[in-house]
Amino acid sequence: MRNLILILSLLSFHSFAQWKLNTFENKASFRAIDMLDSTNIWISGSKGSILKSTDSGKTWKNVCPEQYKAFDFRGISALNPNEIVAMSAGDGSEGKAFLIKSSNGGKTWNMVLEKKEKGVFFDSIKFKDSKNGFVLGDAIDKKPYLLQTKNGGMTWSRVKNLPDIMVGEASFAASNSCISIYKNQVWFNTQNRIFYSKNLGKSWEVLETPFESGRSLGIFGTFFFSKTKGMIVGGDYVDDKKPTLQYAFTENAGKLWQTKENYSRYGLTECVSKISENIFISVGTIGTAISTEKGKTWKEKDKESFHVVSCKDNKCVAAGGNGRIGTSTHFDIAK
Repeated sequence: MRNLILILSLLSFHSFAQWKLNTFENKASFRAIDMLDSTNIWISGSKGSILKSTDSGKTWKNVCPEQYKAFDFRGISALNPNEIVAMSAGDGSEGKAFLIKSSNGGKTWNMVLEKKEKGVFFDSIKFKDSKNGFVLGDAIDKKPYLLQTKNGGMTWSRVKNLPDIMVGEASFAASNSCISIYKNQVWFNTQNRIFYSKNLGKSWEVLETPFESGRSLGIFGTFFFSKTKGMIVGGDYVDDKKPTLQYAFTENAGKLWQTKENYSRYGLTECVSKISENIFISVGTIGTAISTEKGKTWKEKDKESFHVVSCKDNKCVAAGGNGRIGTSTHFDIAK
């Protein structure tokens, strides 16, 4: 393995609206962020990108092992400062569906899961705590393909008691946002439905949503911030010539979803994060938007395209295509 590479050779560092942008030479597509706090941040994506920052995003190291530099890591979970799990997305029959874990802050990595069956494709990874987590993949054998760990990702087993999947139903590996966990409640989405467990995967029910379903159309992320209140976001990543539903919110754990007329816009919203008790941020290829009413109304702030966003302690980090990472500690809510 080569020494860790400090990525300081940036093509640009400038302000766009309220983001400070870093553009990395490798032009990777970044798809996942996990922030332990406002200082310690992990980002992953294509071209073997497993990036670590310990200074609030000022500098980054790519800690991906050399043998995995060709893979697309569309999911990452930082269980604590030492334990990190990275998820490779791709066809299992081509050796691309696997998880690697570091127990020393990214210095060394070991493969902890590999699935070689044809059709296995991982979409999202999420942990409740340092022991309990889930990986969601494309459906196999007429059932959602959901894996669960209870020992920090060292071993995984398939969740067996899930309702049937519909023909053509799948999830988007866009922003590592298809799974949301609040205490023992778990939600994961397909294009237009939510699978919900109130007991950390022991039993499940299916919840309908107002989103349409299609190969490029539907829900791209699910986000719960309490046991009852949450939101789903999406759109169409191919057809941006007609308005599509971008947001829906719930106040009863997803049993009923509410939308508004102005929630339909051109493009795609992929990810949501909470800045403070009432203020939320969303990103996507459509740009950045801010809500000051817990996600019930949204105001566009810029057209900057990102796939994923995460906020801690009023610090927000966003990442997207072409090797771009944005950081911000302030959004002008009034504009």
